[in-house]
Amino acid sequence: MRKITTIFFRLLFATITIFIINAFEPLTHINLSLNIFNILMISIFDVFGVALCIVLKFIL
Repeated sequence: MRKITTIFFRLLFATITIFIINAFEPLTHINLSLNIFNILMISIFDVFGVALCIVLKFIL
């Protein structure tokens, strides 16, 4: 059950990040660096997702 929650949080953070970045895409016009930024943000949010799940395990 907790692994499912972890995967869900990771996907949720990644999806939100992609939507936020895509909203700013027309303003930047830099597709290559935006793709790298996309990957970086997903990685960062993946770490945050893992940290959040660890915190939730301690709370619950």
